[in-house]
Amino acid sequence: MRIFSHLSLTIILSAWLITGCQPKTSIAISQSEHSQSGSFAASVSNSGNYAVVSSLYHGVSLWDLKSNGAKYNWYQTPKEQTFSLFDDNSNAQADNNFVFATAISNDDSHAVLADKENFSLWDIKTGENKGYWQVRQSKVVYRTKTINGATKQLSIYDVVDPNKCLNPSVEKNEHCVVVGNIRAIDVSNYGNHVLIGKSNGVVVHININTGRRLEFLGHQQVLLDSDKKPFHINNAINSVALSPNGLYALSGSSDQSAYLWNTETGQVIYKFQHHNRVVQVALDAQARFAFTSDTGDQASIWDLKTGKVISQLQYISRQEIFSFARFSHNGRYLVTGAPTRQLTLWDVKTGKQIKQWLVSPRKNSRPASAVVYSAAFINNDTQIISESSSGLSEVWNIK
Repeated sequence: MRIFSHLSLTIILSAWLITGCQPKTSIAISQSEHSQSGSFAASVSNSGNYAVVSSLYHGVSLWDLKSNGAKYNWYQTPKEQTFSLFDDNSNAQADNNFVFATAISNDDSHAVLADKENFSLWDIKTGENKGYWQVRQSKVVYRTKTINGATKQLSIYDVVDPNKCLNPSVEKNEHCVVVGNIRAIDVSNYGNHVLIGKSNGVVVHININTGRRLEFLGHQQVLLDSDKKPFHINNAINSVALSPNGLYALSGSSDQSAYLWNTETGQVIYKFQHHNRVVQVALDAQARFAFTSDTGDQASIWDLKTGKVISQLQYISRQEIFSFARFSHNGRYLVTGAPTRQLTLWDVKTGKQIKQWLVSPRKNSRPASAVVYSAAFINNDTQIISESSSGLSEVWNIK
């Protein structure tokens, strides 16, 4: 009897632990299909009124979420489209590219689309394109190594001119390359400012009206190799956020840090240190909070008045990777998305999990999977509307 009792107790406890650690599932109260084949990227506006969705066969679509109707179809880098190289006078021809990053301004006025080397700005009210831009190419010289008398070109290069590439010399082994690809993007109210995070650790702030371009280099740390030549650590920018007025930027990098900085001066306001790669950042639209999270066990909510931690998100697993984060309008909640279908609601003050849902997986996917791209609070912060890689928009009740 004693053995049976202990065995029964073990089974009961094991079942309780298993069910207790499982994510809380819930049926969405409504669901709309925005892409039959799934999507590459999506952004929901802070108001929850619009969503921009990038898909394989339909380019990029702007959806009116209130009427659930597609307003416009946009195409990033159409063939023969002339591009501006930031504030340069020269032009280049574009080809079709894959849009993997999108953003909508806080005032619902503009949207930005980006592939690895190009971005474009669009007017949400009229659907008109406001401009195409291409990342500058730099002039570089690839290093070589002699092996058994033969010269081999390495993938490592030295930058000769970071700002332009004119008349590269074949004899000198000079090439024109994009040193830093676009990895993250955001846009301010009225479409006046665009923020770009790049793979080389540089964050670029662009004033669209004046053409002024400021490079933030806080994430760049230069080290020396065995030959005393400089090289950079992995400092790729993984996530950026821009304040609605475009005056403040938050950038998170693989260098294990996030910086809040002034876009007019480049001056650092706060540095938020982590012990792992920072992969997600978010700014509260009312300038109350910031959110930063890494690939380990640190996900922090910060007070923007003091720079101090308000709370740490409390989760059971050893690590959590977030694909998205946004604060509620009333400042009580934070919603996060994950590559594991998880859409989670958190208490800002305590960091405790309030509720969790699983977004619907893509049709016929094995195993059932979906990445939560974006979400917003609607109906006075009583509901959340989400967009995921399954191509579905779903609405969830908080209470």
